[in-house]
This record gives sequence, C-alpha cells and structure tokens, in this order.
Amino acid sequence: LIGFFIIKIMKAEKTEMYGTSYFVCPLFRSGVSLGNYIIFDNTIYVDNFSVKHEKGHQRQSLYLGWLYLLIIGLPSLIGNILHRFFKFDYYKLWWEHWANLLGGIK
Repeated sequence: LIGFFIIKIMKAEKTEMYGTSYFVCPLFRSGVSLGNYIIFDNTIYVDNFSVKHEKGHQRQSLYLGWLYLLIIGLPSLIGNILHRFFKFDYYKLWWEHWANLLGGIK
C-alpha cells in the first residue's frame, strides 16, 4: 500500500528496463522497493545492477510480508543515510547482500 500511494501522490511514471517494470519520480536520490513497486528517483541513473538489487528486495518483501519494513526497510534506510556520510561498502550489510543474491547479482 505504501508503494501504491507513493506512485500515485508523486505521479510516478511507469517504465521498463531489463525486463522489469518500475516507476520513476522525485524521491530521495535512491531506489526503493515496496511490495510490488520498485521506485527510482528521476535524478539517478538506473542500471541493471540497481534493477536486480531492487528485485531482490521485492523477493525479501514476499518472504517477510509486513515484517519487511522493520527487518529490511528501516535498516536499509538508516544504512543508506549513514553511507552518505561515512562512505562504507553499503552492499556488504547483510540485508543488502541478501537482496543482491535474491536479485541474481553474483
């Protein structure tokens, strides 16, 4: 529901790349996966890695249901913010690494 409301309120445009549909709108210079919705900020370059990574988060959401927001979503948001200040390897955090594996990134 959160993803649905974001794309409606922000008037996100649906697009497709690498065989995956996603939405583009002004967000927070990042990508986010909320249920069936992958949303990217319209100011960032979307590449195959990003699409696969967010597809991995979608699978996490399917596995965890609403707990996804607490177990994956919140730590991911905090990790992303901290990464912007402290410049560490964000994708080595366990929940991001797991998203990469589920998205098919080796």
